[in-house]
Amino acid sequence: MLVPQAIQDGFVAATNAVRGSAMKLLDEPAPIGSFTDPEYSQVGLTETKAREKHDIATGRLDFNSTTRTIIDGRTTGFCKLIADRTSRKILGCHVVGERAVEITQLAALAMAGNIRVDDLAQVPLSFPTYAGVLGRVAAMVTRQLNLNLDWQGNRAEGAS
Repeated sequence: MLVPQAIQDGFVAATNAVRGSAMKLLDEPAPIGSFTDPEYSQVGLTETKAREKHDIATGRLDFNSTTRTIIDGRTTGFCKLIADRTSRKILGCHVVGERAVEITQLAALAMAGNIRVDDLAQVPLSFPTYAGVLGRVAAMVTRQLNLNLDWQGNRAEGAS
């Protein structure tokens, strides 16, 4: 479950052993998950932990309402996104269902790049894809924050 983090840790340790202690471990969000059936994955804070220090907005989209999951007959699951209301920073993402690990990796990339939830909602992700699930949830959270979206492609499957 933590192989990517172990590889990164090993790379940093080996580099520092050969070149001196110049490289530091990155403090970036680290997604974890498992390829069970259904898959599960998460990155960042849980809703409970996020509420302890942040005023949050959350969005949840069930897989039984998305085009790609319906096409594939994999409608069990959901994607949940947590963002800070003030900064619009993505704090966490939790997915259960088909391709959960891949969806969460996209959220981790957005978090590491400091992409705000409203900016993520405006990325024109391919349709119909599992990645598009994350875009729809980001659009849901953005609407909760009463922010206007300039790009309306997230409505391809209808507003939730």
